[in-house]
Amino acid sequence: MGAENTPPVTEPPPPPPVDPAAETVVEPGRRVVVEQGPPLRPYPWWLWLLVALFLALAILFLVLWLLQRGPKTADVPNLVGERVVQAQRDALARGFTLKTVARTASAPAGTVLDQAPQPGADLQRHSQLMAVVSSGRAQVSVPDVAGLKLTAAQKVLTTAHLTVQSKVVPSPKPQDTVLSQDPPAGTRVASGSSVTLTVAKGPALVTVPALQGLTQANAVAAIQNAGLVPVVIQVPSSQPPGTVIAQDPARDQKVQRGSKVRINVSAGTSTSTTTFTVLTVTTTRTATTRVTTTTQGP
Repeated sequence: MGAENTPPVTEPPPPPPVDPAAETVVEPGRRVVVEQGPPLRPYPWWLWLLVALFLALAILFLVLWLLQRGPKTADVPNLVGERVVQAQRDALARGFTLKTVARTASAPAGTVLDQAPQPGADLQRHSQLMAVVSSGRAQVSVPDVAGLKLTAAQKVLTTAHLTVQSKVVPSPKPQDTVLSQDPPAGTRVASGSSVTLTVAKGPALVTVPALQGLTQANAVAAIQNAGLVPVVIQVPSSQPPGTVIAQDPARDQKVQRGSKVRINVSAGTSTSTTTFTVLTVTTTRTATTRVTTTTQGP
């Protein structure tokens, strides 16, 4: 009966459902709900790039600092004979800078001729080295020597700091006359360059034949065959008429081709003057030569 008077016991209503991700257990039997914000975003790419750049600069400064803590001096390298580009590299490799000064010289342009300080000197790093560099040979103008004699042309060219070479060619110009030059006059060339001169050999020389004792006809033929011009003068003589008794120039002399050769021909007692023409035939043309024969009395 007591059981009938006991009020019925009702169970409390269940709590509202809670998201497991939003609750944090603090103590056994108690729950605390914590609200969370929006999820975190990743850092932008440029920020990572900026960090990498800072790290690279820091490493570079560290390397430079370590290098500066090295030796304060270095030996000066030998730069003489090197090309200027290589000399600059060698100087930089030792921690030096290089200043160059140009000077005309026979060495190829860009070659180091001298330096200061001298090789092997102990010099503080970051100091400046001096190098004298060849700019090549000085330029000169070729003078005009055409028409001069060879000796005069050589003197003019030598004074202009040029060398002379010559070649001889046949020419009707007087012997040793400069006919042409190479390079031409006015050309700018390096000092010490060679100038080639073409020089006249002069007219060809021939030998005067022996004519004394020959007949006039044979003497005239011999003179013409030698490339010379006969001049016949008849003079009184006890020699048989028509015989050559004298000549000028004398036998075996060297004269220019086309020169005149006088022959005196015995005329006996004749006092007449005779002019006749001798016909000469060559392989290239037919030439008519007029030979004047004069008879002189006693």
